[in-house]
Amino acid sequence: MKMMLASLLLATTACTNVYATEFTPSSKIDAVTVFPQGADIVREVAYDVPQGSHSLILTDLPQNIDAQSIRVEGVGEGDLQVGSVDTRNRYLGSASIDAQRKTLEKDIQNLQVERQGLDQTVADLNQQRNILYGLAEKQLIPQSTTETTKSIDALQLSSLLDVVGVRLAGLSKDVMSAQSRQRDIDEKINELSAKLNELAPSEEYRTEVVVNVEATAAAKGTVRVSYRVQEAAWTPFYDARLTIGDGKTKPMLDLIQRGEVTQNTGEVWKDVLLTLSTARPSGSTAAPDMAAWEVSKLEPPRLASEPSAVAPAPVAEAELYDDNKEQQTLTRSTQIVAKSKKAILQRQATVDAAGFQATYAIAGRVSVDNAGQSKKVRITSGQVETTLSAIVVPRVDTTAYLSAAFTVAGTGPQLPGIVNLFRDGVYVGQGSLPLLNPSEKAELGYGADDLLKVKRAEVKRVAGEEGFLTSSNVDERAWDITIKNLHTQAMAVRVIDRVPFTANKDIEITEMPGMTPATIRDLDKKRGVLAWDFTLEPQAENVLNTGYKISWPEGMQVSVVE
Repeated sequence: MKMMLASLLLATTACTNVYATEFTPSSKIDAVTVFPQGADIVREVAYDVPQGSHSLILTDLPQNIDAQSIRVEGVGEGDLQVGSVDTRNRYLGSASIDAQRKTLEKDIQNLQVERQGLDQTVADLNQQRNILYGLAEKQLIPQSTTETTKSIDALQLSSLLDVVGVRLAGLSKDVMSAQSRQRDIDEKINELSAKLNELAPSEEYRTEVVVNVEATAAAKGTVRVSYRVQEAAWTPFYDARLTIGDGKTKPMLDLIQRGEVTQNTGEVWKDVLLTLSTARPSGSTAAPDMAAWEVSKLEPPRLASEPSAVAPAPVAEAELYDDNKEQQTLTRSTQIVAKSKKAILQRQATVDAAGFQATYAIAGRVSVDNAGQSKKVRITSGQVETTLSAIVVPRVDTTAYLSAAFTVAGTGPQLPGIVNLFRDGVYVGQGSLPLLNPSEKAELGYGADDLLKVKRAEVKRVAGEEGFLTSSNVDERAWDITIKNLHTQAMAVRVIDRVPFTANKDIEITEMPGMTPATIRDLDKKRGVLAWDFTLEPQAENVLNTGYKISWPEGMQVSVVE
């Protein structure tokens, strides 16, 4: 019975044949998702392991990956289970770098020796040419005053020229061949020297990831290891191509969105599936906390001679109730929060909008190196109807500026970025777009509209000079603003101006009689800012009258600045 159990145990052990092995398989980056700041990297690792417990070791990941972001998944043939994932920083010793440097230095030295030999070869060939010239000359020209002129017939001359020409041609060919080889050597030396400079000794750490697996039987397949890095980003920028039309066709706007991708992760993204995401995982994920704000009485400062048992505590800035300081504090807080946060066809990204974000899967595979390259890819494009208008602020500038208003299309958010502006195919400058969501209104300026002529003339000025203090109790001013449309089509126009306002109950500001009523008062909630909206037919002219009257008590001094 004992013999049978021993035999069974031996047979079972022999059949199990369990191995525990470390594997260092090669891996490649397959996919990258880039955020406005940061990126998720996915590496693929092929495995082929026998039954047992094993470790798959990835040795060359960037140093600054987020270890807590590492995730492992995969598919394959056979049962394979991931037990744990280990990470550690590994110092890359200089032994391998030193070996590469020695190889490069040896190659450069060999090339330099070859080049020196070619220098000697060229010198020898030139010497042979000089000797040949001398021999040919000796056959024709006397070498001394006592030597008689040599006679040579046509046959001898032809033979001499043939021999000299053939030999000179051969020597010239050999010289050019040697010089061409020297140029090749110079280029190769420069190339190797550049590689040698890149291999300058430096301390370098990499992240080593160890995936511990258990195979119940022989298994093979692919493991996908994903991790997050911060040294990558993408920035949107746009082309906005405006077609004004001729009055019979509606103005249209072609809005093309592109993305500029940069990375400094320490590894090259070669032939990867690239996705751009509008999500911002590196920003704040919760609203900031608001501290309490107490307003207290501000005690007057004590004189040095006055006794004081306890020195007064310094007054915090937030305790001084001052509208300007409050606004400055809020502005600084906002800034802090913001910081935490048949033609040639062009391939476009596939857009996937999900709730609060959009992802753009770039068509095909692309490469982004780690040497400062800026990769630009096309994301989306679309044509939208636009409403044109001319905006003029004649108090500041009598130039009319063309503006195009449109509604944002698409299904996901549109990140802020620089806009390259084109009007009827001509580049007119740059603008910018803020963060926009679908169905939001947006507006872009398209430069000066020279076919709208604007004049602003002062027609009344009473009691006071501009910018001077006055004791007069009345100040009256009025202007005429004239706009003429030289277009062949009607144009919508907005004129913006202002009248003064006051918070002092003793100062009265009224509009003068006969002024043109404003379409909008307190434009954009700015007190005293007025806007007139109207449409001008071709060759039509419109005159706006604007003015005000300021009254204040006798003896009060006011500063009237225009």
